[in-house]
Amino acid sequence: MNGNIFKIVGMIYAVVAFFILVYFFYKNKVNKKIEYTFLGISTLLGFLIFAPMIPLQFQLLILGAVKKLGVSSTMVVVVLLLFIFLTALFGRIFCGYICPIGTIQELLYNLPTKKIKIKNKIFQIIFRLIFFSIFLVLGVFFSKGILMYFGIKEFFGLDIYSPLFYVFLTFLILSIFVYRPFCRFFCPYGVLLSFASMVSIFKLRRDEKCKDCKLCEDACPTNEAGKKDLKLECYLCNRCQHVCPVDGVIKYRRK
Repeated sequence: MNGNIFKIVGMIYAVVAFFILVYFFYKNKVNKKIEYTFLGISTLLGFLIFAPMIPLQFQLLILGAVKKLGVSSTMVVVVLLLFIFLTALFGRIFCGYICPIGTIQELLYNLPTKKIKIKNKIFQIIFRLIFFSIFLVLGVFFSKGILMYFGIKEFFGLDIYSPLFYVFLTFLILSIFVYRPFCRFFCPYGVLLSFASMVSIFKLRRDEKCKDCKLCEDACPTNEAGKKDLKLECYLCNRCQHVCPVDGVIKYRRK
């Protein structure tokens, strides 16, 4: 019973936090204080109640093992579709600030170290689609949940005696130098959200006052700040806004 309450609390937080962040983005009031507040709360909730871990829920749905969550398959499908729909409207706010798997990587990437930037987006897309295909084939035809080997549950459950704890810990160490390695290369639900983000109505956009200095493109850790970039991997981290020398040029708005 307590586990179900925690899951409900986690999902309520996810929805409420999502719309609060939409408001802040729409009003162009997102600053580093707000960013770190939501990143910190979401990460802490990941340890306290292990929710919302939607990539793992997605895997259980593929495996037909949703009963382990104590909820119906219909509810899981509704939640999954809800955030795909919201991402198609407002961008990857869920990935950026609500999913603990992503927020802890974001916090670690902010540590002041030299960064490794992966510029080949074609390689990234191909790799993700190959892994996503493996994820589906193993889940649908062989009832194997590949995400269980990444140690996400063990890490957030602080099961330090499990070898899998150190698998996800390795990803986190890597995330200090490479931006969100799990999110960008392995998260199966993130694949769906990336395509939803591509068509999202609200995005971070430049206006006509842009001097094309390319500082935003240099600052973007996923190479999505260009005028013609599709924003598949835009996590709304706001680094482009922070470095823009002209106030108000980059805004979260409709086209």
